[in-house]
Amino acid sequence: MTAAPSPLAARSKGRLVSWNDERGFGFIAPDGGGQDVFVHASAFAKEGRHIEIGLEYEFDLDLGKDGRPKAKRVTSVAAPVTAKAGPSLLSQVLQRGPRMMVIPAFLFIILAINFVQGVSSNWLIIYGAASVACFAGYGLDKLAASHRQWRVSETILLLIGLVGGWPGGILGQEVFRHKTQKKTFRTLFWMSVAINMAAFVQINVFAAR
Repeated sequence: MTAAPSPLAARSKGRLVSWNDERGFGFIAPDGGGQDVFVHASAFAKEGRHIEIGLEYEFDLDLGKDGRPKAKRVTSVAAPVTAKAGPSLLSQVLQRGPRMMVIPAFLFIILAINFVQGVSSNWLIIYGAASVACFAGYGLDKLAASHRQWRVSETILLLIGLVGGWPGGILGQEVFRHKTQKKTFRTLFWMSVAINMAAFVQINVFAAR
C-alpha cells in the first residue's frame, strides 16, 4: 500500500516578515496563517535571487531537525501589475534624499574651500580610491551574506569610510540595499562620516593658515 503524501509536501506561499542579514536567515508568514516558517539564505533560488522583507514568496514546506516548519526551494512571486505596484519615483527620492544629499553637500564644501584657498588634487585621488574600495566592500559583503560565505568585517568597512570612502559606502548601501537596517552599524557609519568631514575642513582651512 502506498503511503499518502505528507501535507508538508504542498507548495505554499507567504510573505517575508523578518530577515537577519548578518546571519542569513529569517521568517515567512504563511498566507493561510499559522506559525511563521524559518527560511535560510541557501533556500532561495540562485537565479534572480532577491531577498527583501515584505515580498511574497512561494516555497516547499518541510520540517527542520528541531521539528519546526522550514522553507525550501524558495522563489519570489511576481507582483501583479497595477497602477500602484510600487512607490513613485518622487517618494523614493524623498526617502533616500537625506542620505544621498550628503555627497553633493560635501562636494560643495570642497569647491568652496578650493575657491578660497585651493585644495590639493591628492584629496580627489584619496576619496576616489577609498570610495571605490568601500563600494566594492559592500557589494562583496552582500554577496557573501546571501551565500553564507566569509564576510567583510564591519570594522574594515567603517575604517575605509573613515579615511574617505564613505561616499562609496553610501552608494553601496543604496545600490545593494545592504547595512541599512542595523542601527548600531548605521550610527557608527554616520559618526565616521561626520569625523571625516570635520577632519577635512580642519586640515584644509584651519591647519592651512
